[in-house]
Amino acid sequence: MRNKTDDNDDWLLDAEVQTRIVEEKGRWAVSLVFIDTKDPSRILVNEIADYRSKRLAEIAALNMKRTAEKDPRGIQKVNKDDYDINDN
Repeated sequence: MRNKTDDNDDWLLDAEVQTRIVEEKGRWAVSLVFIDTKDPSRILVNEIADYRSKRLAEIAALNMKRTAEKDPRGIQKVNKDDYDINDN
C-alpha cells in the first residue's frame, strides 16, 4: 500500500482526461492520459487494456473517458495555449 505522503496524486482530481489508442503487435492498446489543468507539463499516461479491433478499442476508450471525467464540477479542460506549439 502506498503512503499518502510519499506520492501526491491530488492533482489528478483536477486533471483533464484524454484517451490514446495505439496499434501494438496486432492489438489496439487503450491508454488514459491525465493532464494537470494547473500545470499542463504534468502528465500521467496509464495503459488500461488492449482489444482485437480498433472499433472495440474506441468504444472502450469512450466509456473509460466518460467514467474518469465524472466530476460534480463538470469536465476539466486544459488551455491549449499553455503549450508552445509551432506548426511550422
